[in-house]
Amino acid sequence: MKVHKRHNKIVLAWTFLWLISFAILVGGPNELWENNTITIIAAIINFILIITMLYVSKNQFDDYDELQKTVQLKAVSLTLFLTIFMGVFWMGIFEAGLLEIEPRVHHLVMFAALTFICSSIFIFKKYQ
Repeated sequence: MKVHKRHNKIVLAWTFLWLISFAILVGGPNELWENNTITIIAAIINFILIITMLYVSKNQFDDYDELQKTVQLKAVSLTLFLTIFMGVFWMGIFEAGLLEIEPRVHHLVMFAALTFICSSIFIFKKYQ
């Protein structure tokens, strides 16, 4: 149990660092600086943090028991499937003029996060 809490804290810390670096990468060129070199450095740091998050998430996943692995894999696959196809659907109905709200990446990120959280809860309850 202590290993799970430790891994959760590590993943949370790296995710928080990535989120800050992403906000700096997206907002910095318009609000904080006008130098392309700084933007490139921010992009490299953000990419390194993505790779680090992948590594710490893999370590966390390796410590899961079979039930936790099953729940996570099903939740991730459902999230990926729904995010891709809902994104394509939304883009299609926007391009067809049936929807006024333009699809943006942050909409899909929020949709994916909520889908993952909800699917994890429902799948876990299914196995209880």
